[in-house]
Amino acid sequence: MGKDTSKNKALAINMISSAVAVGVHLAISFFLSPYIVAKLGVEANGFVTLASNFVGYASLISIALNSMAGRFITIKFYQDDLAEANKYYTAVTLGNYVLSLFMVIPAVLCVIYLEKFINISADILWDVKLLFALVFLNYLVRTTFSSWNTATFVTNKLYIQSMRDMQSQLIRVAILLGLFFLIKPYVYYMGVASLMATIYTVGYAFYYKKKLMPQLKVRIASFNKNYFIELIASGIWNTINQLGLLLLSGLDLLIANVFVGAEAMGILSLGKILPNVLVQLTTALKSVFTPTFIMKYAQGDIEGLKLELKKAMKITGIILTIPLSLVIIFGNEFYQLWVPSQDAGLLQTLSVLTIFGYIFTVSTTVLFDVFVVVNKLKTNAILVVISGIASTGLVFILLGNTNLGLLAIAGVSSVANIIRNLCFTVPFGAKYLNLKWNTFFPEVGYSVLSVLILNAIGYGIENIVVIDSWLKLAAYAAITGVLGLLINSFIVLNKTERNYLVKAVKSKVHL
Repeated sequence: MGKDTSKNKALAINMISSAVAVGVHLAISFFLSPYIVAKLGVEANGFVTLASNFVGYASLISIALNSMAGRFITIKFYQDDLAEANKYYTAVTLGNYVLSLFMVIPAVLCVIYLEKFINISADILWDVKLLFALVFLNYLVRTTFSSWNTATFVTNKLYIQSMRDMQSQLIRVAILLGLFFLIKPYVYYMGVASLMATIYTVGYAFYYKKKLMPQLKVRIASFNKNYFIELIASGIWNTINQLGLLLLSGLDLLIANVFVGAEAMGILSLGKILPNVLVQLTTALKSVFTPTFIMKYAQGDIEGLKLELKKAMKITGIILTIPLSLVIIFGNEFYQLWVPSQDAGLLQTLSVLTIFGYIFTVSTTVLFDVFVVVNKLKTNAILVVISGIASTGLVFILLGNTNLGLLAIAGVSSVANIIRNLCFTVPFGAKYLNLKWNTFFPEVGYSVLSVLILNAIGYGIENIVVIDSWLKLAAYAAITGVLGLLINSFIVLNKTERNYLVKAVKSKVHL
């Protein structure tokens, strides 16, 4: 019992820390985006996100090397084979050094000829170029030293990493406030602040690498190309998977910039801010379960792994259906208050189209880890790429033959995600663990039902009140959220799980 309590406590700490880190990032976007739109224009704000997307394109190479390192090192660590763990660690660390040097030249060329690739107004050209240069430098620093993050992953102390991320975001906020409000505003300040925050996270990661896992050391003599090849051979499917995801939604701002216009790109960027926060929260919550999944698999405990997956699906479903529903219900009021100079109805429509697929797949995200855990990434990666190609092709067809414009760019990928996740991710996540194909479908049904009920309640509230201030929006969103949490607890959790949750809450408040 004590061991389970300790595990649940660690899980809770990891989840809360991750959520707080995402919250800080949300606060930055919440306050700075309207300011940038007001001072520099909606186009300039769009380039902040587009620069990050360009880094996502560049990271396709590093994903192949880094994405599976944690999996292999963790398995060897829990099998008490430190010699093998060190060989994997050496391979990924030295590989990152070489990769970063290799990426310098294409990054420099991209910045120099940036205006040849995308539409940039002449009056902000140098500002945007400097932003891209700083964002690429930030990526190179992060990639070079990324293996130091292995320590918190392997020891399942991801809350340390989340606390670091939160602190780095606060540093970023302090720098941005100083730059934007004390001197003339420029968009490249976002790159300056992000680079400074990354330098802090690198130092932080190095400290905890030494503290938590001093056993992991880079030894040139222990470098074995076979381990490097094994990491690439496994991770290449994650790269292909990421390529498919880029085709699904990562190219949307670029497509909007080239085919619709720079201002349209800025509008789409604003419309995707709330969906992107949901994606970040999903990633943060999902990541806290991954080390436990790998440990269970390494120990050969498939039944325990199944229970952990179901628990993770329930927890993510209970939590994530609430912000998902709030975006759908109150998005229009949010945009009216947040960026009054923009078309709130259009922004809300773009947001809903972007996150529509999450209604059916919000709880399935943890199942992607099954493919990593069992090291069977190929089929999923190929299907993601196929759906990405089909989605992008359909967007081009709609742009050329209809007047849908941004609506086509935002909406097509949601449908592709629903089809792929329900037809493959859920059944094959079970199949790869030798479980019945429908093992995880009940959790999917719970999430869909939760969203439907929450939206019915939320729209009922919205239709009888007038929301014309931040205070009213916060109050009614909070009421809907609390009701949603109570409803989700009854829909998703069984009686034993609810009793356990009530006892845990009572013990914390000393009732």
